[in-house]
Amino acid sequence: MLKYAIAFVFLFPAAAYADRIDGTWCNAAGAQVTIEGPRITLSSNTVVDGQYSRHEFLYTVPPGRDHAGEQIYMRVMDDEDMTSFIVKDGKGIDPMAWTKCAQTS
Repeated sequence: MLKYAIAFVFLFPAAAYADRIDGTWCNAAGAQVTIEGPRITLSSNTVVDGQYSRHEFLYTVPPGRDHAGEQIYMRVMDDEDMTSFIVKDGKGIDPMAWTKCAQTS
């Protein structure tokens, strides 16, 4: 994971990091994920273990889902924004923007 982190630091040198990647994130396609330490809960309520650091998360897509077997790298950009990439041949492709989901009470 470290080699991916180093590559993305150079790709996004001006990124301002939020406190942590943990939380619930939504994208424009209606998907939602929740990251809690080394676990991510996907939109289907599937829980997957991944590689966690304070500002990054990497996991392998489980069988039966789009991109099954591929790795997804996520990096928090600021308090409200995160970007994810499919990792192919050591490079991030198909970036997807995520925002913190609105809190409901």
